[in-house]
Amino acid sequence: MANGSSSDSGTLSAIGSEMKSNPPSILRATRRKFGAARAESQRKAILLSKARAAGVKIPSYNANKFSK
Repeated sequence: MANGSSSDSGTLSAIGSEMKSNPPSILRATRRKFGAARAESQRKAILLSKARAAGVKIPSYNANKFSK
């Protein structure tokens, strides 16, 4: 995910710990309405969004790089 910096990995693990101990209420609603797989995808998206806001350099998703 992050490109190597130890401070970036520390920030990611801190954000991940926060998400684990205090998940947003939207995840519970998503899990109930759409299932666990979509809730997990949403959790990852929230985690990456918070990490980017904290300044971690995470490349954005580029659909052209991935083939089906």
